[in-house]
Amino acid sequence: MRWTTKQVLRSGVVTVEFALVAPVFLLLVFAVFEFARMMMVQQSLTNAAREGCRTAVLATTINSADVDKAVRDFLKATTSLASSSDKVRVTVPTNLANCATKTELTVAVEVDYIDVTWVPVGYLGLNPKIRAAQTSRRE
Repeated sequence: MRWTTKQVLRSGVVTVEFALVAPVFLLLVFAVFEFARMMMVQQSLTNAAREGCRTAVLATTINSADVDKAVRDFLKATTSLASSSDKVRVTVPTNLANCATKTELTVAVEVDYIDVTWVPVGYLGLNPKIRAAQTSRRE
């Protein structure tokens, strides 16, 4: 089969168009996946803070370590960093043994974005903190 000049030019145009569009398309696809991952981590932190707060407000909970353990146990299903106190920072109420009923207790969980991302974005200087907190009243 012989190619005409028109067919050769057309295939060259397609190659140039692909070279221009492909990087933008791939960047968009990776951005969608990374945004979904970030939202998943945010939701996991929110649920872990809620679980920790649920443990903290119980009248039978007198130790802050129990609240921290509840948060980290919940996060183990989502991230392998759950046991690292440097990577996943959990703020729990102290002095639960002397806490009166109806006192508001807040449990907060925080992680650096660069520790949970799948894309190496550290070279861009991007490292926001992903945070979640839950406040409830003591029973």
